[in-house]
Amino acid sequence: MINTFLATFKVNFAIGGNTLIHFLKRLPLIGKKIPDKLYNETEIKIVLGVIEEMLKIFLAFLGKAFYLGIMILFPSFLMNNFTFNSNGILPKFLHIFFFLSFFIGPLTMTVIFDKSNRDAYNMIVLMRADAKKFYLSQLIYKRITDFIYFLLPLIIIGNFIKLSILEALMLMVELTIVKFIGECILLFIYDKTGKRLNDNEKIQGIIIIVGLVLAYALPVFNLTINFASILLNIVTMVILILLGAISLIYLFRYRKYKAMSREFLAREKAFEVEKILKDAKFADVKVDEAKMIKGNITKDIYKDKKGYEYLNAIFFLRYKKIISKPIKIRVALIAITFIAFVAVIILEPSTGTDISNAIKVSVNIWVFVMYLMSTTQRVCKAIFHNCDVSLLRNTYYRQGNAILSNFTIRLKKIVILNLIPALAICISLILIMIISRESGLIIGSIPVFICILCLSCFFSIHHLFLYYVVQPYTKELEVKSPLFSIVNGVMYLICYGSLQIKTSSLYFSYGIIVATILYMMFALILTYKLAPKTFRLK
Repeated sequence: MINTFLATFKVNFAIGGNTLIHFLKRLPLIGKKIPDKLYNETEIKIVLGVIEEMLKIFLAFLGKAFYLGIMILFPSFLMNNFTFNSNGILPKFLHIFFFLSFFIGPLTMTVIFDKSNRDAYNMIVLMRADAKKFYLSQLIYKRITDFIYFLLPLIIIGNFIKLSILEALMLMVELTIVKFIGECILLFIYDKTGKRLNDNEKIQGIIIIVGLVLAYALPVFNLTINFASILLNIVTMVILILLGAISLIYLFRYRKYKAMSREFLAREKAFEVEKILKDAKFADVKVDEAKMIKGNITKDIYKDKKGYEYLNAIFFLRYKKIISKPIKIRVALIAITFIAFVAVIILEPSTGTDISNAIKVSVNIWVFVMYLMSTTQRVCKAIFHNCDVSLLRNTYYRQGNAILSNFTIRLKKIVILNLIPALAICISLILIMIISRESGLIIGSIPVFICILCLSCFFSIHHLFLYYVVQPYTKELEVKSPLFSIVNGVMYLICYGSLQIKTSSLYFSYGIIVATILYMMFALILTYKLAPKTFRLK
């Protein structure tokens, strides 16, 4: 089994090195200087492979920290009246942690039944590795690494919620055991029924919805389950160790891994996930052509428009459905969140003042929220697939004047679209203050509202500017530009990092206004200068 694991690691190591070389070759400026013969340089590939593995480890730690922080700690903080009082926040943290990690996770995120695992196809089908040894080695490796990646962020968070290192260690041991038990249960069900629960979207959906409702709804209504007395209990630990041992015995004694792999790894099934993912790339940019022709093409309402203004008016009319859908979803989410806060205020009136005061000083939070709310990237993707991919073949369409004209026309439309959820947020915040009988705070919160509206404009400019200057998409809607990924990654980190900024709402809002104006000027100039060279088909 160890040899199988090492062979898998070597293959992934080589693939990682090649992937990093391919990534570096696509970087601007330095990419053209990297020769193709680098793929044959073993020593350099080893170094690059090490770098790639280190990046994977860093991102894994970051991912677990993000999960614990955003999905568990932040909601616990909100439900605990915006304080880290350990008497209130620890029970809520453990409650949410249990239903997300102990309930949803083991039943939905498995190793053996992971259809997206290309390593299984590479090793078992192509490299003729023993199926049992491969699955077990991957299972053990995944559980050990998850344990390590989870433990450090949990210990750090434990300092805020009064969870000791020993208790964090205990939680992670129990979670690791429960994941082994989950694999065993799913394998047992498959062995007896021939059905994979992971393939049943209805069951998976029910598990996720039930888990989320139990995780987040119960604490809102003060029905938090005291999992500290259950999970941080030596009796529970002993019981789980016994069940885990039984599960491991079953997993190691199971004899049908080879037959199971033949069913799972038939070529058409092995690449089924890739096909689904490929289709998914087009799902949010395609419309029903027949319906579109009947409903929209016959509408002759833009006779007064000419040139690119007419072209874009027709585009936004034809593809109104796919462009407005994400806006409607965001407004619906805002409405649901608003109703949830109103329910909390009605059930616990004293929280109204705390929530209103928190809104007044929440300006830094909205940078990250509005980044997530922006629909510009999806709109750009739809524009490329349904319009620009054809017109970019023409030289006139890539000239500076044409590009700048299209850019400004589209920017106006996209800003208007993104202002809809921004206004919905502002109205919701004002209504929350009124319902909380804290309407006197509305005037003092004006900088927050201005900031939200400006951030909506800022991210509208950012994504459209990046689309024109980088143009990252291929005809298959794959992102082939490392620069695009890097800039988006840096922007994400900046927005996430803004959650830690502590400053006056007024000064912060001034900064956002100035940044938005400067960025618009910067984007217009650079788009005119660079886009004629960069705005092209990949």
